[in-house]
Amino acid sequence: MKTITNIFCLTLFLSFFWSFSQNQNLPSNGKAVKTDNPLQSELDLEVDKYVKKYYEDSKAVGLSIGITVKGKDYYYNYGQLEYGKQVLPDNKTIYEIGSITKTFTGILTAQAILDKKVGMEDDIRKYLPENYPNLQYNNHPIKIVNLASHTSRITRIFPNLYERPDYIELNPFSNYSKKMFYEGLKNMKMDTLPGVKYTYSNMAVNLLGYILEDVYHESYFSLVRKYILKPLQMNNTTVSLADVDKNNIAKAHNSNREVTPYWDFPELVATGELRSNTSDMIKYIKANIAGNQLNISLSHKYTFEGEEGSLGLNWFFHTTKNGNIMYEHTGGTGGSRSSLEFFPGLQSGFIILTNSLANRKILEKDLSELVEKVSSK
Repeated sequence: MKTITNIFCLTLFLSFFWSFSQNQNLPSNGKAVKTDNPLQSELDLEVDKYVKKYYEDSKAVGLSIGITVKGKDYYYNYGQLEYGKQVLPDNKTIYEIGSITKTFTGILTAQAILDKKVGMEDDIRKYLPENYPNLQYNNHPIKIVNLASHTSRITRIFPNLYERPDYIELNPFSNYSKKMFYEGLKNMKMDTLPGVKYTYSNMAVNLLGYILEDVYHESYFSLVRKYILKPLQMNNTTVSLADVDKNNIAKAHNSNREVTPYWDFPELVATGELRSNTSDMIKYIKANIAGNQLNISLSHKYTFEGEEGSLGLNWFFHTTKNGNIMYEHTGGTGGSRSSLEFFPGLQSGFIILTNSLANRKILEKDLSELVEKVSSK
């Protein structure tokens, strides 16, 4: 009887251990990370190996990955919605996507070109509310295409964002108004010809957002919803958290893994306020791979080529060492990071959404090489 009891206890222990091991991930630092990765296929195991390296960063909290390979989708979730709460994210969990929002602005710009609301080569001052003699260099004006390719020479952030008494470090754009933006634009000085040098600019893309709102007489998010979200059935992508499941929002975290506010961009939406999940973003990636919508395919048109790579309308393009064209954009806020890549020729891509400031660059590189390899077979 004692032998039977011992066997029963051993069986119970092994069963518990197996169940635990299926839902925990042990990076080299020895700390378990909760996951829904089934650890069955080669892809599962490779993703898990790379995520383990990511979790060696002590700042890491939660992480959701979506991968699509030739029409088949895979989702992997790790960590926590909020540090210390032990609730695992899923493919419906809402995260900040930050500057990946700019690719939506690029597609809307393409739509405006198709609708003849704006022209790619138009002087932007044609669409501004006042005179801006400063927005030219040696009689060469900034054009619409320059705003969408980071070649306008408009500075990344206007000084008056930070140089004000009501600046909020934890939510810097939350009380920065359209009036302040145009004041900053008026005081900006061009230092060289537009269209010849790449310099990443949040303010240039935001100005593009204002122009789009003005020519359509609609809000930025209304345009995103009409021309992108509804056609692609991206029902969980939003700028407001009011209508989403409050129990499935990935809280943003600072470098100490303390909860920090989502960044609000009430009057700078076009530069980075969209929130989404891996399920919706995989739909977005697949639509960009297919290129069936004219606004999407036009947004992929090459607009500039420089040392940093090539650009479309707010898309970055690179050619891999294997000769495959890869499109990408990344995002970052005060407590979230995101990476999106896809290979149209291989019909594959991935999205990484995180709710911490942990460095996801190595994970991004590893997943890029993995997805390219798997989809090349």
